[in-house]
Amino acid sequence: MEGLALKAEPRTVTGRRPVRRLRRTGLIPAVLYGPGVEPRNLQVRALDVEKLLRVGATTQLVDLEIEGDQKPVKVLIRDIQRHPVKRSLLHVDLIQVSLKEKLEVEVPLVLVGESPAVAAGLGTVNQVLDTVAVLCLPTDIPAHIEVNLGMLTEDHDVIRASELQLPERVELAEDPDAAVVVLEYMTGEEEAEEVEEEAVAEGAEPEVITKGKAEEGEE
Repeated sequence: MEGLALKAEPRTVTGRRPVRRLRRTGLIPAVLYGPGVEPRNLQVRALDVEKLLRVGATTQLVDLEIEGDQKPVKVLIRDIQRHPVKRSLLHVDLIQVSLKEKLEVEVPLVLVGESPAVAAGLGTVNQVLDTVAVLCLPTDIPAHIEVNLGMLTEDHDVIRASELQLPERVELAEDPDAAVVVLEYMTGEEEAEEVEEEAVAEGAEPEVITKGKAEEGEE
């Protein structure tokens, strides 16, 4: 993804109360750092950061334009802090990167396709990892990596990190044996519960089979 940009200003206010007042104006504190970079206190518009996050800026390069600087620098958005209740942005870290040096990043995993066993109603797929660590140049960071569920056919089938199809120039930095997704067949009890839940959802009464004294009374 190209063309992502963020404007920032040098930040002079520090301390809990001044920062709270800063947030009331729609700004949040940010820190810029990186290899060989002197850390800088900045402030950015929370709305601008939210817009970038919605288009996957955590894995894509952003042109950071700092007021007073002659040219923008390439950064990645990291360590996003949110209010525990309101979920509003409180703080972000911005890592300045070199376009010539590889770095390790967490890339989101996206499930695609369908397991034949799941399609037949025999089991469910449990996702163990939501992201996978990779090593590559900043310009080669993929927006996501696909996990093909069609490979899962038998009970306890596992797709491991080493089996993921990575783009060119992208290396796996995760444990190769790490489980990404696992197929688990349902037990008889789980199947019965699922049938009952479906019946309730459709507004139908589960079938009740009566035996013994009820049958004797009918006779």
